[in-house]
Amino acid sequence: MSTLSRFFWLLLPFIFLVGSAVYVPLKLNDDMGYKRVESIKSELELLNAKNREIKKENAILRQQIKAIVKDPDFIENIARNEMGMIAKDEIVYQF
Repeated sequence: MSTLSRFFWLLLPFIFLVGSAVYVPLKLNDDMGYKRVESIKSELELLNAKNREIKKENAILRQQIKAIVKDPDFIENIARNEMGMIAKDEIVYQF
């Protein structure tokens, strides 16, 4: 092997090491690196919180559906309070 070839093979790992030492921190700090990962993590936490709220709302709605199907008093309560309806034999007095 010539001296130039031997020097090249000794210098090559050093070049890769220095290149990696420069490239990796630059990639971690660019828009698609560590900052993006943290942004996605915080977005995921928000979406998980919203998902939990929606699951709670769904559970409440399922209970209301069951009550509507099985409980006539519940239906009457909705008709009176939310729709302002009255029974056939009732008279409404407004003051």
